[in-house]
Amino acid sequence: MKMMNKTFIAAIAVLGLSVTSQVHALGKIDADKASELNADAKATQDTFNKDQPGATAILESAKGVLTCPKITKAGLGIGVEGGKCALEVGGETVDYYKYTAGKSGFLAGISSYSMVMVFNDEAALGKFRSNKREWEVGADASVAVAKKGVSGKLDTNNIRGPIVSFIFGEKGLMYDASFKGGRFKRLEQK
Repeated sequence: MKMMNKTFIAAIAVLGLSVTSQVHALGKIDADKASELNADAKATQDTFNKDQPGATAILESAKGVLTCPKITKAGLGIGVEGGKCALEVGGETVDYYKYTAGKSGFLAGISSYSMVMVFNDEAALGKFRSNKREWEVGADASVAVAKKGVSGKLDTNNIRGPIVSFIFGEKGLMYDASFKGGRFKRLEQK
């Protein structure tokens, strides 16, 4: 049993280092990776529109939409998560970002998910885009996480906040649902 625990811990550590190194190496994005990210972001939005009634109207009325097709997180006590995102304004991709977060506390496992962050407020979008440093959830702005109610539909009480995040498509097993402390940094296009 102890050997299995050590193997599991080692696997989590290797995966965590892999995720961290991949995310931190993303200071720039080339044209091929940008094109691939655009296609993945479109597919993610298509899935969101198909699976969630009313999503099309939410996206169409937004001032900006940040789509992160795949965010991977791994940890055991201490963990990391990260991924790449595309920001659309007026239906056109205008910027690319890397997302990173460090976690601690009671968390264990490996998982991935998709996220669509909707900017309903022009000022919030402007602040997000203008930051010279990393933009941090909780420090730079509060982000409401939209949740499904008992009926399986979105709780519409918080959908109209300045910034609303929709997290879906979770795969894997992870005990941790916090979003605060995540950081977004703009990627330079090569």
